[in-house]
Amino acid sequence: MAGAITIGRTMPACLRERSFALLLTGQASSIIGDSVSMIALPFAILAMGGSVGQVGAVLAARAIPNAILLLVGGVWADRLPRRLVMLASDIIRGLLMFIVAGALLLDVGGIWALIVLMALYGAAEAFFRPALSGIVPQTVSAENLQEAYGLLSTTPALGIAIGGAVGGISVAVLGPAGAIAVDGLTFVISAICLSFMRTRGVPAPWRNRNFRKDLAAGWREFSSRTWLVVIVGGEVLYALFVMPSIYAIGPAISDEKLNGASSWAAVISGFGIGFLIGGLTVMKLRPARPLVLSYLLCIPFAGFLVVLAITPAVALIALAAIVAGAVISISGTLLETTITREVPAEMRSRVGSFRTLGSVAMMPVGMAMVGVTTGFLTTSGAIWLGAIAVLVNVVMVLATPSVRALRATYPKPGETPPDVAPKPEVVSESNV
Repeated sequence: MAGAITIGRTMPACLRERSFALLLTGQASSIIGDSVSMIALPFAILAMGGSVGQVGAVLAARAIPNAILLLVGGVWADRLPRRLVMLASDIIRGLLMFIVAGALLLDVGGIWALIVLMALYGAAEAFFRPALSGIVPQTVSAENLQEAYGLLSTTPALGIAIGGAVGGISVAVLGPAGAIAVDGLTFVISAICLSFMRTRGVPAPWRNRNFRKDLAAGWREFSSRTWLVVIVGGEVLYALFVMPSIYAIGPAISDEKLNGASSWAAVISGFGIGFLIGGLTVMKLRPARPLVLSYLLCIPFAGFLVVLAITPAVALIALAAIVAGAVISISGTLLETTITREVPAEMRSRVGSFRTLGSVAMMPVGMAMVGVTTGFLTTSGAIWLGAIAVLVNVVMVLATPSVRALRATYPKPGETPPDVAPKPEVVSESNV
């Protein structure tokens, strides 16, 4: 089903395209910073006498406005130059992280200040994510698009490996406030990268446009693709049952049956290695039916959850995590590339926001259900439920005729996609 992997030049071709290289650098920096703050923020709250419940409240304060404003962000990311939307979001979030660091250092505002600041952070993040979903094909030529998504899929490995180490060291050496300031610096790096990018195409004029009509047009574009609607339904299943297995129940199993945090760190490191292997592998794959291959590759991921549920052997679980990370990276890259190629350029951010909304809204629900599911099923039973959800998703998606019928066409070197083709009268976004 997939074409052979060829080994050519040592540097991936997409990295020879300056704008994509800058985008990748900025995203890698941001992901490392996110990992740092996810370590530092809970420790900061606990250090000021906060409870675990207050840690959850601060994290929820970020998630709720993100979910509420995601569709708004999608509309505006299709109206305005996406690079500028991302740049504004980075500047605002970086400034907020510096304010959080200052508030912690000066002991000002307490928990409520953190809740307000993280709510503003989540609101700014709601504009960044839809813009990112539409900007990748504007930074790279058509023949290098899948390769670009493959490299982007390796960035979580950097967050796991580098971000975890930097976060731990920063908290130990600089304290939680200093570590959060380090996260602020990563936004500065990302903003500098975005400032020097040049992107293909320009959005349609935004003045005198009706927000409801733009939103409705995005919904029609999204809902008219049955294969995409079914895929989003599966991503909601993941948010409810699968991601809690990784983020909440997995650490609990490690604490109960393995060697605690050190064992789970080995498992997460396995995922990081797998992300790297998968991202480098997928760059040269050319499957005729990318969605079919993408979802067949989810089956080994279910296997990882089964291994986690039944075995106390850390080495075996870590090995399964490497395989799971690799197939997730390949599957996700094929999916993102397909969606990008099938959705018109002027609609990508709106369609991306509709796609993301379900999982973003349901993730807190899934996390809130952890106590109930583990209470009824035990931790191992809840992991089994996650594995079943993965397999149900695979069957549901592959049973959809439009998924099996969708075939990929791969552009030849030098070919430019029609929807981002540069026009003589159009200026670059970087000049807007």
